Formats: sequence, structure tokens, C-alpha cells
Amino acid sequence: MKPSEVFEIVKQSFKNGRMPHAYIVCGSPRGNGLAIAETISSFLLCTNDAKRPCRKCDACLNALARKHVDALWIEPEKKSRIISVDVIRDQLLHWEEMGSYVGGWKIAVVLFADRLNDNAANAFLKTLEEPGERTLFLLVTDKPEALLPTIISRCQRLDLNEGRIPPAEPWRSRVGDIMAHHAATSALRVFATAGKLADLFAEIKEEAEKLSKEQKRESDLEEDKETVDAWISARSKEMRQSVFESIRDWYRDVLVLCACHGPKDGIPLFFEEHRARLVAKAEKLQTRRAVQFMDYVDEMERHIEVRNIRETIVFPYWFTWLK
Repeated sequence: MKPSEVFEIVKQSFKNGRMPHAYIVCGSPRGNGLAIAETISSFLLCTNDAKRPCRKCDACLNALARKHVDALWIEPEKKSRIISVDVIRDQLLHWEEMGSYVGGWKIAVVLFADRLNDNAANAFLKTLEEPGERTLFLLVTDKPEALLPTIISRCQRLDLNEGRIPPAEPWRSRVGDIMAHHAATSALRVFATAGKLADLFAEIKEEAEKLSKEQKRESDLEEDKETVDAWISARSKEMRQSVFESIRDWYRDVLVLCACHGPKDGIPLFFEEHRARLVAKAEKLQTRRAVQFMDYVDEMERHIEVRNIRETIVFPYWFTWLK
């Protein structure tokens, strides 16, 4: 469903007095899933009954800024990118036990809900079994299958299935330009590709540091260095994931073109601006080889993000094999 259709479902449930206690929002926690969570939050907390959400009253503005006293936002903060049981007990359960400060609805948003570890998920489950009055939980995730079945069974599901949106600029276009000029014909060209991607990762870290420092300045709390470092690590990882997804998109385009034995002009591509270069690459490859390249990209990401091997080592190795 489109975000507008999802929001209409929530509005009708509210109008009919049949709001559930929890929704699983299936969408990007940094994209459409986050946007609909912000909209629902401001809708429930808005003080303008004539137009909900008005996005002008103090309640709406505080909800959108994540500063409303009756709204709680939880997301992975530590470098492990896990939501721990301590976070659920110390923040969510304590918050849930308190009544509404302004006498209205309360809303708790859990971003990346799939990152709840087993103990945290079980602790949260107890809250779902005995929910408070006029309290709504939003579990935002792009991996709903990772949630406990018992949690899924106690929530209504909102699917934002608009299709996967290509990663946002500027990373996508930068990756497209790098891939368009990549060729594993010599060590020099391999290291040129690897160097450009390593430079991009360095820029990503700088951007993550900038955003995290801005978040610290805007925070009402005195965040310690460990927390800020965790913000930087989390944001860097999310941005790097968009780079890897862009590389996958490049090889998806190659794979689609390889698999097509007829005219290729009408085939939709992620990197339409590089169609000529993609067609030229696809003509030199067999389909099974293009499939293998997709596996290589997965391995490349795993080496960096899971095994913590430096990109200056990983990129030269894998781009020797990637054509």
C-alpha cells in the first residue's frame, strides 16, 4: 500500500474507536516506515480536532521533533546495533506504566524492531499482552520476518509495499560513476576502483560524525562519548549499506541485461544513465557469471560489516573478480 492508504486505515480505525494496541509498520526505518510513524504520532497527539494532524500546533511540532512527553522513540544505539532488554525495561516498560501527561494518547515507536534481541523481545511481549489504555506501539522494520511470531500475532500489520526505492543521492550516483569506469583488466584499474570506494567510505564517516554532533547539540540530555560513538557507527553502517545496495543494483542491471536475449531498449534499469556501459558489460558475460557477481557483492559486504576487515583490503580483493 501507499503511505496515504496506510494512513487512511489508521484514521478510520481511530474514527471508529477501534484502534489496535500495536502495528507492525513494514517499511524502511529511515524512509517510508519512519515517515508514516511520524505521521501517525503527530495524528494521535495533535490538539487540533478539526484537522489531524495539523502539523502546526505545539503537540504536532513536538511529536515530529521527538520531544513530546507522551511519545517514546527507541532505536538501536550501541555499536552492536541491538535493542537490549535493559532498554526495554528501563525505558519502554517504565514509560508504559506512567499515565499520559496531557491526558490523551501515548505512542511508542520502535525503529528497527527486528533488532530486539531475544530477551528484549520477550520483555516487550509482556507489555503487548497487557497494554495500557489509549497506548499505541509502532514497530517499524523492513524485516518483519525477524520478529517473534508471538509478537506478530498480537499486532496489526501495515505494509508499505511501494517497491524498493534506490538509495538516495549522493551515494547512488557516485557509485554508478565508479562502477561505470571499473574494469578488472589491470591491477592499476582495480586499485583505482577500490580507492574511490574507500574515499567514499571516508566521506560517509565524516557525514555520520557531522550528523551525530548535530544530534548531540539538539539533545536535552548529556550524551557520553560512548553514545555519540555508537550514533556515528550506526549512521556510518546505514550509509555504507546504501553503497552496497547501489553496487548490487549495478549488477542487477547487468544480470537483467544478460538474461534478455532480445531487444534491450525497453528494459527498466536502476542505472538508466549508464545504459550503454551496462549493455556493453552484459554482452561480455554469461548469465551464471552475473549471478555469481551478486554473490561476490554479498561476500564483500559481509567481510567489511560482519568480519570487520578494512575496506582497503576487501575492495581490491573482490574487485579483482568483479568485472
